[in-house]
Order: sequence, then C-alpha cells, then structure tokens
Amino acid sequence: MTTWGNGDEGTWFEVQISVPWVVAGTTGVQDAINIAVSEVGKRVNQTSARYSEIVVQDVACPSCGYEYEAALSTTDFALVVLTVVAQFPGESGEESSRVAKRELGQRMKDIPLTVLGVRRATSERNVETETDATPEYEAEAREIPERESLNLKEVS
Repeated sequence: MTTWGNGDEGTWFEVQISVPWVVAGTTGVQDAINIAVSEVGKRVNQTSARYSEIVVQDVACPSCGYEYEAALSTTDFALVVLTVVAQFPGESGEESSRVAKRELGQRMKDIPLTVLGVRRATSERNVETETDATPEYEAEAREIPERESLNLKEVS
C-alpha cells in the first residue's frame, strides 16, 4: 500500500462520487440541503483529498424537463443526493476510485457510494479526461472553472 501525503507527489485523479444523505429533524428542504452538505463536507475534510467540491445533484421532471435539486423532505426526514468531486492520489483512475471509496466509506458507514466518473488532475483546478467518465460528467468538467460560487474547499 502506497502512503500518500497531502503534497503534490505522485499522480492525482479527480473522482466524482454520488452520495445519498439522510437528514433527520429538518424543517424544510433548504435546511436539509445545508445540513447534508455540512455533514458530508466534514467527512471529506478528514480524507487525503487535496481539493473537493460538494454540489446537490439535479434531477429532471420526466414530463416537462424542468431540473430541480435532488432533495426529498418528509415530516421529520429528508434525503439529499449530493455529488462529491474530490482529487485523490493513485497510479490510475481505478486506483484513485478505490482510494476515494475506501476513505469516504470509512467515514460514511452504511452509505452507498457510487463513482460517477474519474479523470486525471493536472493541478488542483485543471483536469483532463482520464477514464470512462459519463458524457454529462465530461460536459460538467468543462464548466467547473466557471462555477466559482459553489462550495469549494482546498486541502493543504
């Protein structure tokens, strides 16, 4: 097992992971979203990721196509589906995916983590396509520098 520091040694890959998060005791959808992003962010901060971004996934209405945030709120519980985009070290995209799932999985017990895509990171903000990323992820990758208002965190 290779030991990686938080420095720039080795190759880094940006891994996009879908994280469904259940929030208890919320008063509304926006509260649930805020709590989910905060809780997942705390756990991502504890990993070896050198850069991460957390966004709420969007879903489209099947009849009209209108997109809205993937959050469902009931009386006392809410489900928020987040996308975590984080850079992890590895010799390949597959290894980085395993590192990401292992590190996040240890901090998010009983949460199903789904890798949506992986690409080689050339720097903390500049990435290039590496492995079988979905077309939507590749399109989103080209837009990342433009989305400065999202919740960003740099890990040193």
